Amino acid sequence: MIIGVGIDILNSTRINDIIKRYDKKFIDRIYGKNEIQILQNEIKNPENYFGKRFAAKEATWKALSEIRGQGIFFKEIEVLNDFNGKPYLFFSGKTKKYIGKKEKNLKGKLKFDISLSDDKPFVVAFVVISLAPYV
Repeated sequence: MIIGVGIDILNSTRINDIIKRYDKKFIDRIYGKNEIQILQNEIKNPENYFGKRFAAKEATWKALSEIRGQGIFFKEIEVLNDFNGKPYLFFSGKTKKYIGKKEKNLKGKLKFDISLSDDKPFVVAFVVISLAPYV
């Protein structure tokens, strides 16, 4: 059963301009430690890296929450990649607790599917949340 769908598109130049203006202050406020570490260690061309992740966080929030500020924090929504490069969402802190509470209320496990794409300078993120019964 589908619980939520979220999509976001943005011009990554906008995020890059914000980063140029606020640098580490913006990055530390929005992005998780894993995302920052991956950028520092692995990403050769970071032009769309932060933009894609920002769009993914926004799409996740749209799919998950009915009300802004309801226990969901962008820094606690991280977009990581598996060994094949497929993106997945990693949650921590209050956001993880919010999801756990939602799962308890719905009596099932939430499954998050995400797709990211770009055509510079544009990036798009699409998130589908479905409910699987507890086993």
